[in-house]
Amino acid sequence: MSETPIDRREMSIMQKLSRAEAAAAPWSMASALISAIVMLVSLAVLGPAAASILLGSQEATPALLMLGWAIGLSATIAFVTVNRRSSADSWRAMRLQPGYLPLPMSAMIGVAIALAIDLIVSLGGGHFLPVPEIFGFQAQGSGGVLGAALLLALLQPIADTLVFQAVLLPSLRWRLGPWRGVIATSLLYVLMYALVFFAPYQARYDAIWYGLAYPLLLCWSFSLLKIYSDSSLTVLVARVSAGGVFLLTALALSGP
Repeated sequence: MSETPIDRREMSIMQKLSRAEAAAAPWSMASALISAIVMLVSLAVLGPAAASILLGSQEATPALLMLGWAIGLSATIAFVTVNRRSSADSWRAMRLQPGYLPLPMSAMIGVAIALAIDLIVSLGGGHFLPVPEIFGFQAQGSGGVLGAALLLALLQPIADTLVFQAVLLPSLRWRLGPWRGVIATSLLYVLMYALVFFAPYQARYDAIWYGLAYPLLLCWSFSLLKIYSDSSLTVLVARVSAGGVFLLTALALSGP
């Protein structure tokens, strides 16, 4: 006699998080990893190279790095979108539809996650600092603020969610198991973050807290939210809200 399936909405948090993926994603593990590699190359090489051409300088200033990262994130979004839109099954499997949580609640969860991460990392590192992605933005005037907002509250949330929560997470959980898949996804994000965003400013930030704890907590939290909500759109809305909090924190720290 077969068991009656459990409605996801009636499952506890731990039941959802410990439950294996119902089926393999309609893309290969290699394809999922290629998306992460494309993101790394776009952020570390292609974006900064394009920014140096546009700005007519090869000096790695905050303005050049932020522009390069914006270009790299845009290229990543375009690659994943085109790649996954080639198949209707693949696009549906990314779960870019509303989940079990109302979107306003998703936004509130993103705010709570960002505030918690900000507090943990800042207290642990001994300094309240802007996140490395937008280091030096305040010296660029209103253009720097707009660039920081574009980076933190739009491009990074979209690119990170598409690559890590929508594509990599289900593949790694299917291949490695529920919890090991979350851990592997988070560690890959830490590696990418350390190589791209933390490396240029490593002398200015505590490596343990800003190079390791910050990206680990960020990816871990939003990966768990994806599993709990069964929706990448929920994660995206929460990430946008979190990016807004990180920006507001940076503005408050920079003073008038």
